[in-house]
Amino acid sequence: MTSLFESMASTPAMREIFCARATVQALLDVEAALAKAGAALQLLNDEEAAAIAAACTAAAINIGQLAADGAMAGTIVIPLVKWLKAAVPDHAAKIHLGGTSQDIIDTGLVLQLRAAVLLLQADLTAMANAAARLAETHAATPMLGRTLLQAAMPTTFGLKAASWLVAINDSRRAITHAAGAAIRLQCGGASGTLDALGDHAIPFLESFGAALSLPVPPLPWHTSRAPLIRLATAIAAAVGVAGKIGTDIALMMQSEIAELSEPAAPGRGGSSAMAHKRNPTLAIAARAAAARMPGFVATLLAAQDQEHERAAGHWQAEAATWPALMLAASGGLAAMAEALPGARIFPARMVTNLAILPHSDIPSAVPDLIARALADHKTMETIS
Repeated sequence: MTSLFESMASTPAMREIFCARATVQALLDVEAALAKAGAALQLLNDEEAAAIAAACTAAAINIGQLAADGAMAGTIVIPLVKWLKAAVPDHAAKIHLGGTSQDIIDTGLVLQLRAAVLLLQADLTAMANAAARLAETHAATPMLGRTLLQAAMPTTFGLKAASWLVAINDSRRAITHAAGAAIRLQCGGASGTLDALGDHAIPFLESFGAALSLPVPPLPWHTSRAPLIRLATAIAAAVGVAGKIGTDIALMMQSEIAELSEPAAPGRGGSSAMAHKRNPTLAIAARAAAARMPGFVATLLAAQDQEHERAAGHWQAEAATWPALMLAASGGLAAMAEALPGARIFPARMVTNLAILPHSDIPSAVPDLIARALADHKTMETIS
């Protein structure tokens, strides 16, 4: 069960992907695909494969007991396969054919990440589109530039929004590239040799990948975790972008600055002790998520040093890290996906704050810089 504060810091859609029952279902989806792949090569017949696939539903499983048994066994797959064999006793010998525990767990995680990345990308797209609108609408809205938290040269709010836009789109590209390398099948058998499949090994891999619509890598990656780490890093960096935007929003919402405000909603931003306050709650959520990312990525990096063909501890350390990372990432990005489209901008206040400078001439390059950011965004949307 997700803790109270973890629930507050994430989104319902991401919690649905990584809840206990959905995690078990992902593992069972992999088991069903193993059976389908075996049937494609006539290692079991269609009737056996269909019966196994039909039994691969998590709805009837006692999740608490499964977790307890998994902790005792050292892997959740051992009691899961035992349960599945009891559910289909007539075909028990054909269950889990060609796989090992890590194949099931890694591929199950990949299935979850495939769905989860789509959620993150949707929020990033919403952020980018909102930032583009702000950049275009406020291209000529003058405001005070600030460096080292002090008054600097004049700029426009449009250029600030354009800088957010470019950073968001950079993250979208990075996640797409990293996910393309990380979202892939895991299948190697006990020692990465596919020993149980004999001469059927390579065709089996292709059938297994096809059953799950996953690309098949050149070799099993049981102890080669770099692609997953690159994906985690790209996601963490994207949340960092959201945190940076959140920081700008929080600073601009300060009472004495008052250049913008987050979108209003019932119950949002109040204080338990000071009725006059309007707190930047969406910005706070994004900043909190960004602050957690380095710890998650550090754990995955520390766990990369894995022994020989299968790891004893470091691979297992990833299991709780990925869900926590994705839950926090979803909360941070969703907060900015809501904040940017609904932000209220106060140009008059920006002009008032700009009066601290002896002159307020906007540098001539600003319109061209904004145009470049918008053109890049348009190109990306065309590709997407």
